[in-house]
Amino acid sequence: MALTRIRFVAATALCLALAPAVSAQERPAEFDDYVLPGWTFTPGVSLSGMWDSNVALSARAAETGRTAGDQLLVLVPFGQVSLRSARTDFSAGYRGYLRRYREVDQLNGYDQRAMLTLRHLVTPRLTWIAQNEYTEAPTTDQVELNGVPFAHIGSRSNRLGTGLEGRLTKYTSLNVRYENTWTSFDGLEGFVSGGTIHTGSAALRRRLSERIAFGVEGRIRRSDLNRLESRVKWFQDAGATFDYRITEHVTVAVAAGLSHLRDNRLDQTRNAPYYRLELNRDTERATLGIAFEQSYTPSFSFSGSNDSQELRGFVRMPFSRNRFYVQSTGLWRRSDPFFADEIRLDTFITSNTFGYSATRWLRAEMYHAYSLQDSIITGGEVDRHRVGAQIVVSQPMRIR
Repeated sequence: MALTRIRFVAATALCLALAPAVSAQERPAEFDDYVLPGWTFTPGVSLSGMWDSNVALSARAAETGRTAGDQLLVLVPFGQVSLRSARTDFSAGYRGYLRRYREVDQLNGYDQRAMLTLRHLVTPRLTWIAQNEYTEAPTTDQVELNGVPFAHIGSRSNRLGTGLEGRLTKYTSLNVRYENTWTSFDGLEGFVSGGTIHTGSAALRRRLSERIAFGVEGRIRRSDLNRLESRVKWFQDAGATFDYRITEHVTVAVAAGLSHLRDNRLDQTRNAPYYRLELNRDTERATLGIAFEQSYTPSFSFSGSNDSQELRGFVRMPFSRNRFYVQSTGLWRRSDPFFADEIRLDTFITSNTFGYSATRWLRAEMYHAYSLQDSIITGGEVDRHRVGAQIVVSQPMRIR
């Protein structure tokens, strides 16, 4: 029965990705996407009322078949500083989440998210990029961490990335990138492990025509978990890529290759093929996409690695060009651990926002966020609905 349900929600994610409708988290207010040249500052705030169907993030009670729910208010102050120039595109932003439950006041709290992105044209052929994202979340279903069970524990994570995008010739490009992901948890000992994942990657791409491009890619990842003792794993991927522009607005990208996993502590190695498929449609008023990937993946679970299958879909409609808009995402992931005594996790997450832009600075939104995880054991299914409405006030201001 649980497997049937997982297949159903996976099919739903696929439909959401292909139809005009699929982002919310506790429904974070989106930064205003009006692009202004020069320095700008965008302050804002959102106030929302919400119903949380599973405040404890636990399985349904055997006696009633239900979970404990509650109403809450969420206040989100946010701000962003941006620079748009001929050579530099920079933005840095912050969001705070103040939660106040009506009855379960033990869950009241304040969480934070911060981001920074930079693209700088060093020379006409070379671009430097840098990104950083920091997140504090009260539950593990609000952060997409591979192999981590849903639980009401706090987590802190930071993802730092930097790289270079170079155009070697008129038709050939080379991209290199380094990424550092760090995560720690407040509890759930024995099931998850904090630590750091280092990733280095490179991709060489050759355009053969206006529609077709081939390439090769390589990636190496070092996972260092620190639950009880240092546990280092190496992941190495190498393969080929193919990009094809079907029409002016539709593109498809395919990648396939071989993954190699080495566990230093257990002195074990594994090899398996990996593959990735992406389909995107980009128009003036909406961007839609769907992607599927299967590969060996580092995780912050006890084992530290999984054989992972992942399906993603999204729809984004910029409210600067749509008075009525939809922003939605869907994710299905299956995490198969390499140790027999650990459980397989099937995870499904969606978030949907339906909004109306009354003016350039005022928006009204309704949203629904759903998360489901099935550990394929009796009583191991955890699901949660968060439904609400909010008012968002934000206005970009030019800094002279």
